[in-house]
Amino acid sequence: MRRSPDAGDSKDTSSAPSANTTRPFYCSVRLSCAHLNQVTYKSRKEFQRKKEECERFLKVNETSLVPIDFRVNKVAQLISDKERGNGGGGGSDNKPLNGAVNSALRWSSGALEIRETTTAGKHAVATAEIHPGDILLVEPPLAGCLLPEFYGTHCQHCYARLRAPVGCPHCSCVAFCGKKCKDVAMATYHKYECKVLALLIGSGMSVLSMVALRMVTQEGPQKCLKIYEELKKNIVEEAAVPLAATSTTTTTTTTTTTPNTHDMKLPASSKSAKRRIRRRKLKASRRGEEITEMMEEKGTKERRESDDDDESVDMAPYNLVTHADRRTSKDFLERSLMAAFLLKCLQRVGFFACPTPDDEVPGAEEITVAALLLRNLQLLQFNAHEFFETRVSAEHRFHGSRPVYLGVAIYPTVARFNHDCYPAVTRYFVGRHIVIRAVRGLRPGDVIAENYGPIFTKKTLAERQRTLAGRYWFRCTCKACQEDWPRFENLTNDSVRLRCPTAGCSGLHSQARQGKPIKCPDCQKKICLEDRLACLRECEALYDRGLAGMENERVDEAIGTLCGALKRFHQVACPPHRDTHLAEIALSSCLADYGNTWRPAAAL
Repeated sequence: MRRSPDAGDSKDTSSAPSANTTRPFYCSVRLSCAHLNQVTYKSRKEFQRKKEECERFLKVNETSLVPIDFRVNKVAQLISDKERGNGGGGGSDNKPLNGAVNSALRWSSGALEIRETTTAGKHAVATAEIHPGDILLVEPPLAGCLLPEFYGTHCQHCYARLRAPVGCPHCSCVAFCGKKCKDVAMATYHKYECKVLALLIGSGMSVLSMVALRMVTQEGPQKCLKIYEELKKNIVEEAAVPLAATSTTTTTTTTTTTPNTHDMKLPASSKSAKRRIRRRKLKASRRGEEITEMMEEKGTKERRESDDDDESVDMAPYNLVTHADRRTSKDFLERSLMAAFLLKCLQRVGFFACPTPDDEVPGAEEITVAALLLRNLQLLQFNAHEFFETRVSAEHRFHGSRPVYLGVAIYPTVARFNHDCYPAVTRYFVGRHIVIRAVRGLRPGDVIAENYGPIFTKKTLAERQRTLAGRYWFRCTCKACQEDWPRFENLTNDSVRLRCPTAGCSGLHSQARQGKPIKCPDCQKKICLEDRLACLRECEALYDRGLAGMENERVDEAIGTLCGALKRFHQVACPPHRDTHLAEIALSSCLADYGNTWRPAAAL
């Protein structure tokens, strides 16, 4: 039952006109126009007030909308130059890659190379002198995915913070920073993921599983088949290496012991037999010529098709370590079930041209894609990187700043860097690119190692070994672990060791006698370490100056001072040294300020 508008109204309506009272038409129009003008006037005032509030808000919070001081544009220019093939070095104010661009590693400096040994596996090694602050690598991800809680604040494709979001035309789960990112995503992976993204998020699957799926969806079914064929070929070639020597030996032995049937003489009276043999030889030769022509035509056709095929397959990411030989049956079962679930999702979203019905066994193409998904799930466990942005507090650029992890991506070249509890490099992110920069000096032949999480300044030896063994399945044998360096709160400057000043000598000396020469046990020469001690004191003074510049938010000045001091320190001394490690941590924070940073908006 509808309630009357006048029911319960205490207002006296006796003097009000009755419902039958008529009003001239022009009066109604005049009243309506006056009411409209009043509303418009109020709306304009409200709009002007909102506009002024927004202008004040933008003025106060302008640093939250763009990277601080635009200094990220230096590395962004380097990235754009490398994508255009200019080889780095975007401008006069841009710090280029250290050395020439690596011809074997597209996104890397020529000062490093990837080597492989039986004990260390694939790892990066310096081929030239590397100084603190040098840019060693700028690489885009092969595939990556945001954590679901950042779908509404960051671009799904380039991971940039959203300013004017562009939504997906088919779902409300994701957003993009612009039309370019949206078009790329809709043309590759999101046209498949869009239909089941809510299911994938609701299933509780890990972000690594999402990245494994995206490694497939962004390539398409045909390229996935090509990748799998290349993987099979590599496995066959590796397995054929030990068999080649065996087959060669067997062939040689057989050749020496088995008689040649073509050299056997037939009876002279058997003329018909000779004619039959000649006819067989002639037919065999003609057949051989036909087969040769067919093979040449086939090879020419394959070469023509390969030349016409613009999509080249880079197999380096798919040859990363998986430790398949060390996995348990339970681990294989769990990952196989996840691969089967992802395959079922691909069947439902039209990834395959002719998907197999649910009540039938999947076809060969689908089984191949499932096998590739399973391999992706294995290699991502050891080779994926978390990407982050630096949250800067409103009061100070470094006080209270912290990294906020946005998602996971795989960077094929960086994945080959080994771990060290005392890392030689630091990493930050510019958009979706990872930037690797040195924080201490390296000589040719030194291993360029990053850190997988546990660092000696924060974790004890037992904690680091337990974490690395449980997550990455190896035991760390770096110098910090071998010598059991203390944590930061127990570090002092007295543990430093001075390098022998003799050229070519690698001797280290923990103590120096004031004013008296000592004998180096390595080179057997008398040396004086007074100059080394004086240089060490100068480095400590420069550390204080760099930290003061950081305190005053003069970032470029702090970076220059800290890089110069760290370069001099590693020329004359060897860690552990408390002030040096503090300076390296400060340098990492300053360099991260070149990357993705965001200052939360202040309240109006």
